[in-house]
Amino acid sequence: AARKGRDPAADGRGLMAATAAATNVTGHDEGEVLKKSPWLDAWHDPVAGMCCFSSFMCLADLHAEGDHRLIMVDLKKRMRIYKGTTIQWQQQLLDVPCAVQCFYHEVASPPIPTLAVASGHQVFIYRYMRPYLKFTLPPIDVDHAEAGIWEELGKESIDVRAAFEKLNAARESGTVLSNISIDFLALEDAEQQAEFSKSMRSNLAHQQTSITCMEVLKQNMDEPTAVSMLVLGTENRMVYILDSTALNIATKVELDAVPTFISVLGLYDVEYRITVACRDGNIYTIKNGQVLSSVIELETQPVGLVRYDKNIYVGCMDNVIHCFHFKGKKNHSIYLPCPISCMSLLQITKSRAAKALVVALNNGEVRLYNGKHLITTSKTNEIVTGMKLGTFGREEGSMVLSFKSGALMVKILQRNANFEVSNATPGPPPEQDIPLDVPKKTKLYVEQTSREREQAIDMHRTFQRDLCKLRLSTARAYVNLLGAGHGPMSSVGGAQVRLNAQVIGMGPQFKIVVRVQNAGVHALYDVPLMCTANPNLYRIPKPCYYLPILVPQQVYIVEIQISCTNEIGGTDCARLFLCSRTSNMPIISAVVNMPISEMPLTD
Repeated sequence: AARKGRDPAADGRGLMAATAAATNVTGHDEGEVLKKSPWLDAWHDPVAGMCCFSSFMCLADLHAEGDHRLIMVDLKKRMRIYKGTTIQWQQQLLDVPCAVQCFYHEVASPPIPTLAVASGHQVFIYRYMRPYLKFTLPPIDVDHAEAGIWEELGKESIDVRAAFEKLNAARESGTVLSNISIDFLALEDAEQQAEFSKSMRSNLAHQQTSITCMEVLKQNMDEPTAVSMLVLGTENRMVYILDSTALNIATKVELDAVPTFISVLGLYDVEYRITVACRDGNIYTIKNGQVLSSVIELETQPVGLVRYDKNIYVGCMDNVIHCFHFKGKKNHSIYLPCPISCMSLLQITKSRAAKALVVALNNGEVRLYNGKHLITTSKTNEIVTGMKLGTFGREEGSMVLSFKSGALMVKILQRNANFEVSNATPGPPPEQDIPLDVPKKTKLYVEQTSREREQAIDMHRTFQRDLCKLRLSTARAYVNLLGAGHGPMSSVGGAQVRLNAQVIGMGPQFKIVVRVQNAGVHALYDVPLMCTANPNLYRIPKPCYYLPILVPQQVYIVEIQISCTNEIGGTDCARLFLCSRTSNMPIISAVVNMPISEMPLTD
């Protein structure tokens, strides 16, 4: 209903630009996303109802007025032409299509393109949106052995069972049978075989092939409206190049496998190359009507083929895009997270010269690559089945996406989109190569350098001697510290003792919580613990405690009460000594820094 309410004469470019502008100002979050992505959402029709592959779509200026239309065909035998966002023309096809292309068959003013729809073994030609003519591929010659068997069966020289066995033996011996013989061998019931043989005896001479892919090759000029020719790939492993009138075959080339994707480059009258990806996983190159000996072998089957300058990008079923030079040398590979649905080349020539590889994945992502570098990733909510890049309306950088659900989406490339990759080479920063402003060498520096060079051995010996003296002095000081009981751990008679203290309280009443642990293997008996402090500041009601036994690996807690007697809340440190009954040196000691005491509360 919304489509019927639109103005048919409205300019598609204006509608898409208005939609893109409206999308660009819808909210803060979407604005940030659009700044990161070079694509603007121009139009989205979720109920278009046409699920198309990439070969089912074409962009062309059908009326030579500068307004490019979108031509679409689908498996339901429908052909539809969009002018902007409205359906301009729709017609039912005679057979299921496999590809659609536009080409110019003559030099005319204004240049009106011709629309070609490949279907089965025929190519339907449309001009001015009307059927114009039909090209039919030449029939395939049937093998003489197979034709002789059917001829004998028609003359009733042999019965149906004998003909069945002879055809089966011919197939096992390597003879390429026709589709009629293959269908005949697929029947197992004798009555069905007899009925099939009666109905097909006269149709054996009409063996036809099918078109698998179609492209357009320029004839003698590299211009958008120059005279061009159709290139067809067929099921019988042939590549046909039709003349500009699409009535005769100009060149035919036989390959070793069935072609699935075709990419053309050059001019037919000068020099041309046709890159063909086939079902056997190989890529063949046809140069001026001859198949070159260099064959590119792929690990898996190809799912997409794009010619990028002198490079060939091939998408494979193992989620990898391989890049080859057109002579066969492999350049690099791009590994993707999920399967590839379609590939295409974005090429801008009017406003500026720019090229980029566009890849659509099965997870809904549309990725933009410049060589092997990923530029941006756009996320769609559906699976992309077909993609076409080119001029739609009056906008050159347009991308048309067809989804599995039948929806249709058009995106427009921003005018200031940047495809360039940073030229900065990985590694250290360029500032590292800038020399430092080192001052000139003075006479003192030169004399010192010469002295170090001449007396290097004596200086090294002096340094090593002073270093050894420093280590010895440090070790002696540490031993004296442990002997005086001031270290973090002390050992007396094979026993290792640790002492930790913590002050609790805000004052003037404090409590020192002492934790004593015997980390050795022997027990200690009758160990006194003493606490001293400045008597002018603190008062300790019970300064001495006795620990009857220190069992190894056990922690003993002693709480010592201490009061601050200074009215102004002075502070000092308290000392703890874990004494020994057999020596005048303490086993271990600790210094506790007392906090500032709060003022005493008076009634």
